[in-house]
Amino acid sequence: MKGYIGRWLILLLALVCVAQAASAFDIKTETVNPASGALEPGQQVNARYVLTYDMITDTGNDETFEFSTGLQNPVWDFIVYRDGVAIYTTKKTGYYPVLTEFEIAYGDGDIELDAQVRGVVPSTGNTKVLVTKIEHLRDEDVRDTHSLTRDVVNAAQVEGSLATQQQRLKDLKADIDEKAADGVDVAAVQAEYNAASQALTSAASAGPSQASSYIASAKTDIDEAIALLDKAWAEKSVADTGAAIESLDGMITYFVENRSMSADPQVVAIMTKRESAVQFYTQAQDNLNAENYPLARSKAGDGLNKANEALTDANALREKIGEGFGLGGDLLLYIGIGVVIVLVVAGVVLYRKKAGWDELG
Repeated sequence: MKGYIGRWLILLLALVCVAQAASAFDIKTETVNPASGALEPGQQVNARYVLTYDMITDTGNDETFEFSTGLQNPVWDFIVYRDGVAIYTTKKTGYYPVLTEFEIAYGDGDIELDAQVRGVVPSTGNTKVLVTKIEHLRDEDVRDTHSLTRDVVNAAQVEGSLATQQQRLKDLKADIDEKAADGVDVAAVQAEYNAASQALTSAASAGPSQASSYIASAKTDIDEAIALLDKAWAEKSVADTGAAIESLDGMITYFVENRSMSADPQVVAIMTKRESAVQFYTQAQDNLNAENYPLARSKAGDGLNKANEALTDANALREKIGEGFGLGGDLLLYIGIGVVIVLVVAGVVLYRKKAGWDELG
């Protein structure tokens, strides 16, 4: 029993040691000015961090905080607090300042490190800049790390991006006008177009950083408009095919019910083409629901071609047979006409007989 307890104590001690070795730092607050958006070359940037951290207390470990930045002319301010009281302050310069164990180890208590850096975005043409990187090292082993990188834009880059999105907007307008002329519902697309147009107008008169944000917004709006137009175009294509099939069904009903031609080879051929059109139409609907708009338009086009082919045959057949007599829906009309004719003839006969009797006296 004592051996069992001893093994558990050893295991518990090992877990505590591992936890101590694994502990590093937590970022309590992070404040950056400018807070968001792309940065511009030559722009002043300030970053501040408040860290809480734990240290190994034995003297056999060399423990440090190492900082780095890509900002030019960086100036660093460090303050160590214990239980809310500032107990150590130092200022450093350079791209890679280091706080040694002597500077950061202050025994028990609530220990916090306030680290601030001020610098300028370099004018090297890079698209990103490292604002801050923080590493907690023990015996040259990195135990924890945190870094912040921001995008950098310059006037030339912004002008190129603006020109690209302006051309996309122009192409989108032409596409909207073309589809609207074909009967596509472009109301939702037009709303996105208007938003993109306004954003690009604002970008044209803004500084590089703000312009970059406007251009990004316009790009999103244009992408959404293109997707909405693709969907609306597919919906119109599918609807056109459905309308053509509905017209074809009316023609087939006329041949079958009004002219009793269901067994006529020409009508059978029309009905076969109609079934093919319906198959394409069903596939188009399925792809529309699956948001595969190009394939939905393709299948709808196939269905429309087949339906129009059948309609052409149906119109030709109807012109060929004319509006002659046929059993079916008009049968009662013809019977009624026949009855009227019989009654008229009978009336005439009776009238003549009566007139003859009157003459005989």
